[in-house]
Amino acid sequence: MCQSEKWPNPLDFGADPCHYTYMIKNETDMTTTALTGDVLLAKIAEFDSTVTVTEKATAAGYQKDNGKVDYVAFYTALIEAKGFNEPTEDPEMDENEAELRERYGDGAVDAFIEYWSIEDLEYFEEAYQSAERPEDFVRELVEDCFGLDIPPFVSIDWRETWENLRYDYIELSGYIFLQNW
Repeated sequence: MCQSEKWPNPLDFGADPCHYTYMIKNETDMTTTALTGDVLLAKIAEFDSTVTVTEKATAAGYQKDNGKVDYVAFYTALIEAKGFNEPTEDPEMDENEAELRERYGDGAVDAFIEYWSIEDLEYFEEAYQSAERPEDFVRELVEDCFGLDIPPFVSIDWRETWENLRYDYIELSGYIFLQNW
């Protein structure tokens, strides 16, 4: 038999009267207040291993208006209370990598690391050339290096020119890198 002084209607809470001792009630409007943070963790710690998740969620006040247990809200509150939902900095990422990601974008840095390695990241700026199509990169390279102002009526196969430069350059996920850094 339950030792509670008050015997609520069990249908109000979706549980038997003994669970009332674990519930926190708002005395003015008789609504259940869901526990959060350290209070929730302390309440869960009170239970032994024989208490079900349903009983724990009910005792912590995670019930919907229809009396059913709100498992999603309960588990979300537990995750937040335990600090698993906190954004954290990547302990593996050093300042150089963070700066490169900010300046060049995650895609370029990830492509570089995937092809070479994170240990080679110090050479990223030497290797990085462009974030454009290979044909456009080659056209600008030829115009800049050879001082050519090619008139628009001249047709050059820039794709073939790119293929001729593939021993020096590589295209990775839409980013052009110099291979001989």
